[in-house]
This record gives sequence, structure tokens and C-alpha cells, in this order.
Amino acid sequence: MIMICEKKSAMKAGFLLVSLLFVLLLVHFVGVSRLTPESIRNIVLSFGWWGPVVYVVMYTIRPLLLFPAILLTLAGGLAFGPWWGTFYVVLGGVMGACLCFTIARLLGRDKMQKYIGKFSQLQLFESQIAQNGFRTMLIMRIVPIFPYDPVSYLAGLSKIRFWDYTAATALGMIPGAFAYNVLGYSLTDVFSSTFLLALLFVVVVMCTPLLYHFVKQRRV
Repeated sequence: MIMICEKKSAMKAGFLLVSLLFVLLLVHFVGVSRLTPESIRNIVLSFGWWGPVVYVVMYTIRPLLLFPAILLTLAGGLAFGPWWGTFYVVLGGVMGACLCFTIARLLGRDKMQKYIGKFSQLQLFESQIAQNGFRTMLIMRIVPIFPYDPVSYLAGLSKIRFWDYTAATALGMIPGAFAYNVLGYSLTDVFSSTFLLALLFVVVVMCTPLLYHFVKQRRV
């Protein structure tokens, strides 16, 4: 038992160390002031045919770096256009979400069980996710009430099945990914019809929590 605890502690320390190393390297080679959608687009495209692979890898490890997803998403639209950009964002986003899920399930699931009984909200979440994991996760992804990465870690601590979690995450990401990729794609021509349409898409996505709350209240 002691060896298992020590192994988990070593794994946690390893993840933290790797994450910190990535952050330091990114800041050193790119610079904080250059972390813009345009600069990220240029870095990705500099890899030529490997650009999409590099972009997906960057999006996958993004949660470990605590890097803002919005910058990478806009850069995807700039680099690959709204359609391929959306595909790469969803692919990298799902892989990153699965990474968070796996880390949480391997390192924190046992500890989570000790606290579920003490907090009614955790009990409610655990009950809903166990009964209808796909639907619950899909709503949490489409309606961005809670931050994306914390939801990924929390899901890993719950009883949701991995494939339900993955499918719901992939489907739930599409509307927001497409809206922000169109916006990123249109940044080269600000105030064009495409740019204004993209802003409308983004506003709709941002207003989904209010719409969800309104519909829920009407049903009560």
C-alpha cells in the first residue's frame, strides 16, 4: 500500500515537472508577447506538411500548460481555415480532454470517493453522471457553464464511462470550435461579412448558458 501511494506521488510530481518544463520552454523560445493567434499560426505553418500534427499535439498538451484554448483555436482558423481548423481543434481538444480524464482517473479516483458523501453537489453530480453520463457530459460541453479543463478532470473522478465521455466531448465541442475557427479565419479581413457572421456565431455560443437556464426554468 505504501509503495502504491509513493508511486502515485511520484507520477503527480512527474506530471507537474513536465508541465512546468513545457511552459518554460514555450516562454523561452516564443516569448510571452508573441503568444498571439498570428504568431502561433506562423509557428505551426513553419512545419510545412507536419503543421497539422504539430497543431494537434499542441492542443493535446494544452491543458497541462494551462494555456488559453481561445488563442490556439483562433490560430487554427487562421492556419487551416474554418473547416479543417474545426476538425483539428476537435481532434486535439478531445485528445487533451482524454488526457485530463486519464490523469484524474489514475491519480485521484480513490480519493474522490472519500469526499462524495460529504458534499451534496458532488453526490448529485456522481448520481447524474452514473445514470446518464453521455447526456450530462454533452450538456456540460455544449453549454459552457463550467470551465472546460476542470470538467475534464472532474469527469475522470466520476463514474462516467470513457467512451460516453469521449463521444459527448467530441460532439459538444463542435459548435464552439466552428464559431471560433470562423472568427479566427476572418481576422485577416476585419469587419467583412464573414467576420460579422463569425461574431454572431460566437455570441450565440456564449449565450447558450442563458438560453439553457431559460428553457430549464420554463420546464419547472
